[in-house]
Amino acid sequence: MKTTGFLTVLLFAFQIVFSQSLSLIYDGNPIPANHQIVIQSHPNAGEVIVDDILVKNNSANYLLVKAKKIENYLIPETVNTFCWAGLCYAPNVYISPLYDTLFAGETTLPGEFAGHYNPQTHPGESSISYVFFDMNNPNDSVMVTVLYDATLTGIQLQGLSRNTISDPYPNPANQFVRFDYQISEPILANLKIYSLIGSLVSELTLSSVQGTIQVETVKLEEGFYFFVLQIASSEVKTGRFMVKH
Repeated sequence: MKTTGFLTVLLFAFQIVFSQSLSLIYDGNPIPANHQIVIQSHPNAGEVIVDDILVKNNSANYLLVKAKKIENYLIPETVNTFCWAGLCYAPNVYISPLYDTLFAGETTLPGEFAGHYNPQTHPGESSISYVFFDMNNPNDSVMVTVLYDATLTGIQLQGLSRNTISDPYPNPANQFVRFDYQISEPILANLKIYSLIGSLVSELTLSSVQGTIQVETVKLEEGFYFFVLQIASSEVKTGRFMVKH
């Protein structure tokens, strides 16, 4: 069974100033950037394949599009891979060595991209983001996060609805970016910042049940970054922001 849900909405001004050439379609319907898809299965069900995420080129030019994965958090001893541009890659490959040429207005066919996840009988939730980007302009990208929910009951952890975090501001960021948050418990709550290529650049612990957390960006290179709010190994929200000095 599949369910989808919004985990983040980019700032309206950000969408206007930094329009993107790529967009995504899932199950035949357009989805916004930074959307989360929840795929439910059983720990003993074997490999789960998500192959109905389509990538569309909305620009007037052809694009050379690569794919990459960002492992936000994984249940230990699980295995995940992805396929793109006609090949499937080993679990330790995070950026596709090959690109797919998308002409103006073209959309990939079902199966051209596929995310593979095998819980290997281990229950729990693993979160993996997939980013599609123009290899000649990596900042021109779009991301979707897949939450592989292989719990014993298939029901997400209770209480996640009480955990919220705001969109990052200011966006674009110069010297810092801030997030307002409210969580049910501060135990094992942290905010992680990743670079465009999936490197962890900052990790901060949330020490109270509500407040504002500030991430210094003055030393970060210009470009897009992703954030993940994680509570007790469960992802509450993901999104992205821009650093511009």
